Amino acid sequence: MHHSRKIVQKLGIALLLGIGVGTATFVSNADAAIVGQFADVASYQPDDVVFFKSLSTNKIAGVVIKLTEGSADGAAYVNPKAGAQIKAAQAAGLKVSLYHYAQYSGAQDAKNEADFFADTAAKYNLGTDTVVVADVEDSSLPDPYNDTVSFQSQLAARGFNNQVTYSMASWFWANKVPRNYPIWVANYGVNMPGVDNATAWQYTNNYNGQHVDMSYDFGGLFTGTSSNSTGGTNIDTGTPTTPTVTQNAVAQIKYVPGYGIALWNGYASSRSYAGRTLKHASRWKVLKQTQVDGHYWYNLGGNQWIEAQYTDHPNGFSSLS
Repeated sequence: MHHSRKIVQKLGIALLLGIGVGTATFVSNADAAIVGQFADVASYQPDDVVFFKSLSTNKIAGVVIKLTEGSADGAAYVNPKAGAQIKAAQAAGLKVSLYHYAQYSGAQDAKNEADFFADTAAKYNLGTDTVVVADVEDSSLPDPYNDTVSFQSQLAARGFNNQVTYSMASWFWANKVPRNYPIWVANYGVNMPGVDNATAWQYTNNYNGQHVDMSYDFGGLFTGTSSNSTGGTNIDTGTPTTPTVTQNAVAQIKYVPGYGIALWNGYASSRSYAGRTLKHASRWKVLKQTQVDGHYWYNLGGNQWIEAQYTDHPNGFSSLS
């Protein structure tokens, strides 16, 4: 986020699928209404409605605003633009979340910082259902794991249960931060977050050349899209079928700006996010297909599926029937 610049390790991540004829990667201009995006801002960014509306028009649905740093008992800091940024973001139709930049040293200090954060949030009329983030990245933290547990426990005692832990991928790899709440991973210049079960992935600190951090929201926590469902009665019309001529069963990913087309473990309402999206115009061999509620799903190997409606073959392959 916007502090003494963190060093985010760049990791060459092997692709999960070896069966595709294209490349799997996260890109900002991929497909539709599956993975939303959100920005995070601090006092470095503007606090006017025009700025936040400019983000909203780019299919960005949420923003996480820095509220506090440190505690009232120590080096207390409140983002001087926080109030104006909250109002402007709300006016632009963005879902607003908040983050606290951790400076704690010891359990009591962590609790003090939690109280400072909670008290400040209350001044801006944001309820305890607000998504709140512990930004745990400062190199001076003596015990980031246990102190973050103390910080989050105190916030929970104050009624905040929509909590998230933010840090760079290398700290999650080293188990320097807890995972008792959803995690938001910063990792730039790579194809995937690099940390299993990430709720969100901050993939750049310079979105569209605006010097704004941007993240993918896999579960909808930051963008209000967590209720993704296929609708209907969820009746599976048959078991997945295998193609008779594999080389002819190739689906190409369509282009709709603003989102990535998700790869799922399973399909329909029983699916879970597989941790990656597929690049626009990439081409993939379809190994199986099935139909649920009138919608086709394509299997790309193992239990990994995509929705056919986001490919150039939305209505299935006749050679698979």
